[in-house]
Amino acid sequence: MIITENKEEAIAIGGEKKTEISPPPEKKAVGAPEQKKEIAHEEHKMLHPPGREKELEERLIRLQAEFENYKKRAARESEMIRERASAQAMLKLLPVVDDFDMAIAHIDKSPHKEFKRGIELIYSKMLDTLKREGVEEMKCLGTSFDPYKHDALRAGAGDEGRIIEVIQKGYTLKGNVLRHAKVVVGKGKEADMHEKGD
Repeated sequence: MIITENKEEAIAIGGEKKTEISPPPEKKAVGAPEQKKEIAHEEHKMLHPPGREKELEERLIRLQAEFENYKKRAARESEMIRERASAQAMLKLLPVVDDFDMAIAHIDKSPHKEFKRGIELIYSKMLDTLKREGVEEMKCLGTSFDPYKHDALRAGAGDEGRIIEVIQKGYTLKGNVLRHAKVVVGKGKEADMHEKGD
């Protein structure tokens, strides 16, 4: 066997050219980008199943609606608490108004005109203040008796079911009864005739 360092000489001596074996080129997968897209799509479907986005959107809309309702409810409750506190304060002032009513009814007998004028002025200011807060006097005399607005203290001669006398004024606060009016209710003409007969 002849040893040579030169490849070409070795080929010439051996007489045949041997092909060098090179490692096989890497096989490229046909359609690899499409496969990657499909895998990514499958992963997306697993993480975000069909209808999931719509479900999340509906949940978000529901949460927003619930939060808006909560805000409205909280505002209403806050307003109710404020109105209750206001009603309590106004209710405490009404006996003072009653005292003024009585004072003004009897003050005509007083010779002191300036004193009378001062009392009337204070009374007028107090009523204006109450009115600004939503407190109004009920107009009862001559109207039909309403158990939701009036307390009947007794019955008297007059049209049946009509208020013939107001013992204590009633007041409303923003349309709701603050204090019932204490009244005398007519018991009807037939009752009057029986009384006269007796």
